[in-house]
Amino acid sequence: MTLRRRASRGFTLIELLVVIAIIAVLISLLLPAVQSAREAARRAQCVNNMKQIGLALHNYESSNGAFAPVKLMSGSCSVPNKPYNMPQGSVLNTTGFVLILNYLEQSALYNAYNFSHASSNAAWNGGNTTLIGSHFVNSTVVGSLVSAYSCPSDTEEPVWNWDSSGTGPYAMANARRSNYVLMSSRYTEYDCPTNAMPPRDQMGYFYTDLAISIRDVTDGTSNTVMVGETPKMKWSWDSNRYFGPYWGAGAHTSTHGVVYPPTHAWAPNSVPNAPWYDNRFPPNNAKLIYAWRIGSKHPGGVNMTMGDGSVRFIKNTVNVYTWWALQTISAGEVVSADAY
Repeated sequence: MTLRRRASRGFTLIELLVVIAIIAVLISLLLPAVQSAREAARRAQCVNNMKQIGLALHNYESSNGAFAPVKLMSGSCSVPNKPYNMPQGSVLNTTGFVLILNYLEQSALYNAYNFSHASSNAAWNGGNTTLIGSHFVNSTVVGSLVSAYSCPSDTEEPVWNWDSSGTGPYAMANARRSNYVLMSSRYTEYDCPTNAMPPRDQMGYFYTDLAISIRDVTDGTSNTVMVGETPKMKWSWDSNRYFGPYWGAGAHTSTHGVVYPPTHAWAPNSVPNAPWYDNRFPPNNAKLIYAWRIGSKHPGGVNMTMGDGSVRFIKNTVNVYTWWALQTISAGEVVSADAY
């Protein structure tokens, strides 16, 4: 008996196209879920970073009787004709993030930092103010990556890429940028009223050369924001240059986070409402120059460390008055828990 071999049959072109189409549909359905899961993991890591920073700040406060100032002996205070103009040869630009390194299990970096030398060469040259020592002494430390200061959702260039070894308001080199800022008052030292410090009811947890203790927070630690999230940004006028904020190198208000009142708008050269600087609105809005806007690469809002150490996600759509009230520590505003 003769046996016939059955001829093998392959895919037709139509069948192959159908299979490819099905695979493409499955990928299109699964990809958003995968991306969402990855972002959820990154956001969880960001929350963990902010909890670590909050805990470090409170441990510093417990050990020293007050929170770390946002900056010590700042070159940005050297504005001519201001009552807090820094004298010649007195600028250190030490940031609050440097002061809490010991409480973030970063003792090696803390011990390597020389507090007798400035963190950067930034000083207001119009006031002819100079720094103490050489900022190159601390360049290795301030150029180091501290994972707790970096949000994994933000993949922008992490290092200051403008070599500036001279003097001036922005002078620095090799400074590592951060995604977190210490929440200052409604004013920075550039924008203060006629006094050296802002009005008491407009203070935040941090200010330049000012130590605030937990007893000063009369609005309640759970009702006030202590650490803000901010994206790494570029110059408003030059998209090719990256600019802070920086965790270790003080240049102008390099670690300040500020939420200005709705009526406030300021820009260099006194140009009102210029796109360089107008933070009258809630998170993820216009860029700033002398302080950093609150914002993130997370969809829908930003993570914020509250004064009690908890981390909350605040929506981009939060009312500006609520956003403003969350920043002050002793203004007596009433903020509903469902307002943000």
